[in-house]
Amino acid sequence: MMSVFEAARVIARRDFVATVYSRTFIIFLVLPLVIFGAIMLTGQVLDDRDSSTPRVAVVADSATVSALAAARERLAAATSEHSFPRLTAVDPAENVDIQARQLLADHETGYSAVFSGTLERPVLTGPRKIEETTGRRLALIVEDAARTTALAAAGRPTAPVPISRVVTEQAAGNLQMVRQDIARTIQGIIFAITVMLATLLLSNLAEEKTSKVIEVLAASVPLDSVFLGKLLAMLGISFVGLALWGGVIGLAYLFFQAVQDFVTLPQVGPAVGWPAFVLLVLFYYGANYMLLGALFLGIGAQATNLREIQTLTMPITLLQAGVFFLALAAVGSPGGALTWFAYIFPFSSSLVMIAFAAENTALWPHVPAMVWQVVWIFLVIRLSSRLFRKTALKSQSADSFFAILRRRRT
Repeated sequence: MMSVFEAARVIARRDFVATVYSRTFIIFLVLPLVIFGAIMLTGQVLDDRDSSTPRVAVVADSATVSALAAARERLAAATSEHSFPRLTAVDPAENVDIQARQLLADHETGYSAVFSGTLERPVLTGPRKIEETTGRRLALIVEDAARTTALAAAGRPTAPVPISRVVTEQAAGNLQMVRQDIARTIQGIIFAITVMLATLLLSNLAEEKTSKVIEVLAASVPLDSVFLGKLLAMLGISFVGLALWGGVIGLAYLFFQAVQDFVTLPQVGPAVGWPAFVLLVLFYYGANYMLLGALFLGIGAQATNLREIQTLTMPITLLQAGVFFLALAAVGSPGGALTWFAYIFPFSSSLVMIAFAAENTALWPHVPAMVWQVVWIFLVIRLSSRLFRKTALKSQSADSFFAILRRRRT
């Protein structure tokens, strides 16, 4: 009889070939690229749209309008164009109060507020909520315009103050922020991929239970091999997807950089360096998927139909989201009970260790972390296979885990 690992290799090869050589696998590879491209395009469009910036009507004399426009231009140049509301000059009417209300009620112009009065006695007309957002930023414009006008009237016009620069290699604060961004980005990618594959694992085993394929496999090879092989097959499929997606993104990056001028690599990287970080990400991604996949495979093995799979999808997604937010909370954390729990808890340990690799140069803590992950992977696989054999393989679907729960309620 074949050993556990040899049988797992056979099962993994069977599932891998059956999935990769199917037409639906092409959709699995292309769909994330389409979604990612649509998100990027939508974000670019929304960022470029003028409608994303509030509009304020300025009902004042020409001198006030010019002073406010110049102040806004100075402040926006130091920050961004969308940081401050756009100002539109409107000729004052006889009754400015009535005019302001009419401007706010006009859906075609779409003003968020109306400025009237002078720089010394400004008046802002608009909903109460506007004071917390647009009102505060408009106040900065008015203050800058009033200060500049007063200095010019006193014969002391303002001029940009030259700042002497001392260029350094890096700054600790900037380095920490960039590395934390790297950690959170990798955590988010792993979370998104695991969410996609978890549903496949749940439905795959339920489908094979319905067609009795799983019973044939369990009678031929150890059940642990079936679970391990399916996890390895799905892990290999995900690596194929990652290779394709990463290659496409890399080519797009090189293309746009080449169009601009030449390829520029980021000056700031993870603390352990890019080569070691990439290897650690691959390991921790595999460990995270194998561990959560083994758990979800064991849970999904108790389902006997599509309805039960749909019932399981929501709590499993919430469980993954909870683990993800726990790992995010540990990024940049100075310590504490929650952080140590995230390191020790096996289902969040891999995500937290990715953040540790991005923020700290030490490599030795990854050795016990890797051992800890491998131990828990085999423990969860063994527990899931034993639970599946006890509840699902004894007889037909009437003895499944959900059927037992239903009988206990009655």
